[in-house]
Amino acid sequence: MATFFDLYEIDEEDVIMRLFVQTFGGEVRKWFRGLTARSILTLDELQKKFLDRWEIRKDPLQINVEYNNLKRNHGESVQDYIIRFNTVYNAIPDDLKPSRKSALLKFPNGFDPEMAYSLQDRDPPTLEDMQKIVVSVEANLNDKRSRMKAEKRVTIKEEASTSDQLLRKVEKVERMLEKVHLDKPEPQIRNPNFRGP
Repeated sequence: MATFFDLYEIDEEDVIMRLFVQTFGGEVRKWFRGLTARSILTLDELQKKFLDRWEIRKDPLQINVEYNNLKRNHGESVQDYIIRFNTVYNAIPDDLKPSRKSALLKFPNGFDPEMAYSLQDRDPPTLEDMQKIVVSVEANLNDKRSRMKAEKRVTIKEEASTSDQLLRKVEKVERMLEKVHLDKPEPQIRNPNFRGP
């Protein structure tokens, strides 16, 4: 949720709290409605109560392995991958958590090599900055790939038309050879019994 609020530049604490609560469903919504009125006054209190009640407790080493194996899934949007990356990173206990600089180096590796190279080439100073530019980097790469496909199609069409022309020339030469062959008188077969002078 913090990433969502950062991406959409929502800074008002009461708005953040209301939006966060709107995501609750089922048992979580029942739990929240069961709280006494005005028992939560700040976002930090809401986060703490929510996590104390609903956070899934995982083995810290398991979370670390999950973090090290993070990759963007096929068809997963950039925003969804950012949220998943940050969720796993923030779930790592503080004493085991890699530094923010280390996370900045790790984040691009979750993408395909071309995307990772483009992100690293931009060299943003923080993980947050990298996560903000990743959408534009992906858009630029998609445009580049589209242009390359279009150029490839044009090249293939040009090659096809060139090969068609070559094929027509070969057929023309074959017809000319056939004509020459038909116009040429056939050699006379010599009688083996005939002895000449």
